[in-house]
Amino acid sequence: MSSNMRPTPVYRAACFLVGSILFLITLGGQVTTKVAGMAVPDWPGTFGHNMFTFPWSQMTACALVFLEHSHRLVASGVGLITVAVAAWVWGSRRDLGARGLALAALMLVVGQGILGGQRVLQVSWILGLMHACLAQIFLVMAGSLALVLSRFWSNPVRSDDLSKARMRMVWALTALVFLQTILGAMMRHQGPGYLSIPDFPKIYGEWLPSYWQPEVLKGINDDRAAELQWPATTVSLISWQILHRTLGILTAVGIFFGAVWSVGPSSTPIWWRRGATLWAALAGTQVFLGILTIWSGRRPEIATLHVLIGAGLTLTGWMLGFASWRSVQAVRAGNSTTGKIRAKVP
Repeated sequence: MSSNMRPTPVYRAACFLVGSILFLITLGGQVTTKVAGMAVPDWPGTFGHNMFTFPWSQMTACALVFLEHSHRLVASGVGLITVAVAAWVWGSRRDLGARGLALAALMLVVGQGILGGQRVLQVSWILGLMHACLAQIFLVMAGSLALVLSRFWSNPVRSDDLSKARMRMVWALTALVFLQTILGAMMRHQGPGYLSIPDFPKIYGEWLPSYWQPEVLKGINDDRAAELQWPATTVSLISWQILHRTLGILTAVGIFFGAVWSVGPSSTPIWWRRGATLWAALAGTQVFLGILTIWSGRRPEIATLHVLIGAGLTLTGWMLGFASWRSVQAVRAGNSTTGKIRAKVP
C-alpha cells in the first residue's frame, strides 16, 4: 500500500475516539440496566474522595459502586481523548469542516459530563434521558469527524442518479432510529429495572388489552406482583413500550427494503452496497435482541447489547447519509469547475 493510501494518524485517532464512545455507551447501558446510576450519590467526587484517587478496595467492595465508578473513569478517559483529538485536528488541519466538528465534539463531551453529574445530584430521570440521547449525538459527531478526516472525504466516489434519493431515504430512516433511541431511553430511565410488558408478541396474553382502564391496569399490576415480583407499571410506560416495539419493527422493515432497493442498480457504488448490507444486518439483529430482551426478562447483558447495536445502527445510518451527501457535493463542485473552464474557452 502506498503512503497516499494509508490512513493518516489523526484519522486513526478519530476512529479510536468513535470506538471509545461505543465502549462508554455500552458501559452506560449496563449502569442503567442494573440500576447502578445512583450507587455513587455525589459528584464530581466519589464518597468524598477525589474521583481519580478513590481507593480500589472501596471501589470493589460493591458491584454497583464498581460499575458506576468505572463508568465515570471511562467517561473521563473519553473526555481526554476528545481533547487530544480536537487539539490534533486544530494543530494539523486548516479546513473549517474538520475544525468545526472537532470543536463541536469537544463541547458535547463537556456538556455530557456536566449533564451526567447533574443527573446524580438532582436524582432526575429526565436528565438521565437527556444524558443517554446526548451520548448518541456525541457518537454521531465523532463519526462525522472521522469521515471528514478520511481519504474518502478528500477524494469521494462520484455519485450516480440515485445518490440524492439514497441520501434522503437513509437519513429519514435514521431519524426513526434516533426516535427509537429516545423511546428506549424513556422506558429505561422512567421505569428502571423492569419491563412494562413482559411478553411478546402479545401484551399480557392479549393482542391489545384495555390497559388504560383502571380495573384492567389493576389486574395487570396484581399479576405482576404475584407472578413476577415486579413493581407496578403505568399506562404511559405500557404505551411507550407498545410504540417502541411497533416502530422498531416498522423501521427495521423499512431499512431492509430500503437497502434492497438501493443496492439493486448496477451504478450503486461498492461502499454503499457494503454499508447498506451492514445497516440491514444491524437492524435485523436489533429487532432480535429487542425480542430476546423481553423473553429473557430483561437480562442485563442482552439489554445492554441492545443499546450498543442501537447506537451502531444510528451511527451507520448517519454515516451512509453523510457520505452520500459528500459524493453529491463532489459532483456539484466538478460541474461548477467544468462550467468555469468552458466559459474561458473562446
